[in-house]
Amino acid sequence: MNTLKTLLQREWFQHRTGWIVIALVPLAIGLFVLGMTQLHLNVDGNEATLTIEEAPPVALALAAIAGAGAAGFFVAWLVSLFQVPGLARRDQQDRSIEFWLSMPVGHAVSLAAPMLAHLLLFPLAAMGIGVASGLALSVLLLAKTAGLAAWFGLPWLSLLGLTLALMLRVGYGLLLTTLWLSPLILLAMAASAWLKRWGLPALVAGVIVVGKLLETFFGTPVVWVTGRMLLERAGRGLLTGEKPGGVAVNGNEDPTAMLAQAPGWLWDDALGATADLAHPLLLLALAVSAGCFALLVLRRRQGA
Repeated sequence: MNTLKTLLQREWFQHRTGWIVIALVPLAIGLFVLGMTQLHLNVDGNEATLTIEEAPPVALALAAIAGAGAAGFFVAWLVSLFQVPGLARRDQQDRSIEFWLSMPVGHAVSLAAPMLAHLLLFPLAAMGIGVASGLALSVLLLAKTAGLAAWFGLPWLSLLGLTLALMLRVGYGLLLTTLWLSPLILLAMAASAWLKRWGLPALVAGVIVVGKLLETFFGTPVVWVTGRMLLERAGRGLLTGEKPGGVAVNGNEDPTAMLAQAPGWLWDDALGATADLAHPLLLLALAVSAGCFALLVLRRRQGA
């Protein structure tokens, strides 16, 4: 655990400036948008004004908090997915591989630590900072639209309870989504480790060629179907979008009523996403992921 903690600290020291900037993006966007509470449109020469002053205060606060948290999470997660293929060759590129190979640090933990930091810890931390930013933005938003007294009059116990439930659901969902995407992520990392800058282009070309050959000569679109199933279950890992009984969640709900009902929906949603783990496709995903991770360890052991 001490080794893992040290390696995670390394990721923080290397990436903290970029991570902090990315995590503060929702706050910067929110402050910019707050200066535009009225949107003027011109339709067929007739000016129309769209305002948010008539929205319920609880809906505005919930939108600010959840919106900033979601924005922070998704921006950080997308940035991490973009960066993670290059992590496998980072020590070779900065010529520190000899140093790390001389240390009593296992190859598996050396690879797992940056993946844990980038794919899980950073997006979750960015979500937390986004939620905190959303709380600050909600003060400014309600002070500008409904008056500061409306902010203090919100049902904060229910509102913060829902916020916590959302954060727990997204955190658990990120674990599930990363699990379903792990074969794709580790394939990209292995290709980058072995083929360097040609890794990702070669991987994309290889998948397309193999998929076309199987579809043309054997009549089976197994590559496309498997990829689609992985992406569908990865999306359901974050949010299945269903209430109990299979009723889809929509944007026309009474926000006050949602505060009391939403934690129950989120719990059932998490159970639905967990049930997907029983699908046989997970065994294939884990097998591919294990094979790719073994290739990463082998390449790192070679120090090349």
